Amino acid sequence: MRIFFLLICIFGNVSVTNASSEKKEIHLVTFEAPPYLSEKLPEQGAGIYALKEILKKTTYSLKVTFVPPLRAKHIVNKNGYAGFFPVSLMNLPPGFKMSRVFYRTPWMIAERKSSPIVWEKTADLIPYKIGNVAGYDLYKDQQELVDKKKLHVESASNDEANLLKLANKRVDLIFIEAAMFEYLMKTSPRLKPFQKNLQLNPRIVNLDEYGIAFKDNEKTQEQMAAFNKAVSEEHFTRLIGEYFKKHPTLSP
Repeated sequence: MRIFFLLICIFGNVSVTNASSEKKEIHLVTFEAPPYLSEKLPEQGAGIYALKEILKKTTYSLKVTFVPPLRAKHIVNKNGYAGFFPVSLMNLPPGFKMSRVFYRTPWMIAERKSSPIVWEKTADLIPYKIGNVAGYDLYKDQQELVDKKKLHVESASNDEANLLKLANKRVDLIFIEAAMFEYLMKTSPRLKPFQKNLQLNPRIVNLDEYGIAFKDNEKTQEQMAAFNKAVSEEHFTRLIGEYFKKHPTLSP
């Protein structure tokens, strides 16, 4: 009887230990942005791989739901989601707080090599027809010109479709993240015929600084505090490099 009681105590303690050490979940919303974020890629892309590795240092695990960019900021308001990413401070919506910045990337103009864009400021782009993915926020000066109906911006469903519009001369230029351009031009069968026709304009539109947008409530702010303590830009960048060493064909 004493042995039986001892076994109950031992297994009871194991159960309590397992329950207390079980990872709590952070559920975030994001969108397709290969090679960093994609349901179709190994480990859901380099960015999600890096975030999951970083969260191993905390009591949290990461769950990600992919939606189109236009829906990301709307669906995240439903219960069960802690926030969304990537986000920069300039497009952080009310009711959210931004984590530490852990990724910086240049936002660029893609153009046809036969028709390079000469520009210095946003107003110089007024004569052109511009492509942008629906749900990708424009910068303040760009949006002001759109609101005044001076800047002509057309929407595309995703970056590949946007590049195809550019290649087929339906727009004069598009806005795109630099690594996304390199990756899609390298891997997309639909863009392969245009690999020698498109290029990035040498002038950077903006150097974006990205983090995670967490809802501004007690539970999610605790999650953000744990994430901020664990993350650093250097560590995130190192993990991105580690991912591309594991999957060299995906490197932009």
